[in-house]
Amino acid sequence: MLSKLLCKTPILLLLLSLLTIDTAIAGPLKPTMKAMRLHYKQAIDTQDPAIFNDKIAQFLSELETARAYNFSPERKALSLEGLNKVKSQLGRLPKATSTNLSQLQNQLREVDQLRVEYHKKVKPGVFELLLDTFKKALNL
Repeated sequence: MLSKLLCKTPILLLLLSLLTIDTAIAGPLKPTMKAMRLHYKQAIDTQDPAIFNDKIAQFLSELETARAYNFSPERKALSLEGLNKVKSQLGRLPKATSTNLSQLQNQLREVDQLRVEYHKKVKPGVFELLLDTFKKALNL
């Protein structure tokens, strides 16, 4: 009985580590990205230019926090490239007024396409997660 349990333990540990690896990879970056998403959604949904401007300012503040994150060496350049593109596009937006709010919200939707694009590029695949887990387990 004990030998069966000992044989299954490494497999169970591997499966458990895979279940928690997404949180471990994102770590402190995940709340920042969630806050950015919330500010984005609030800016898209508002009918008040002042709220739009405030939400964009909050988004940019969170973006700076994300840019300061300690990305893995394999993902750092690509992650920062995506964040810098978002910052550049948002930096070109003028202040919202009642006459240009709708247009600015449409431009903001284009910024969301960058999020989709870079999440696909940066997010590791299952095989890569397995390989990283094995490397960490073997201290390589």
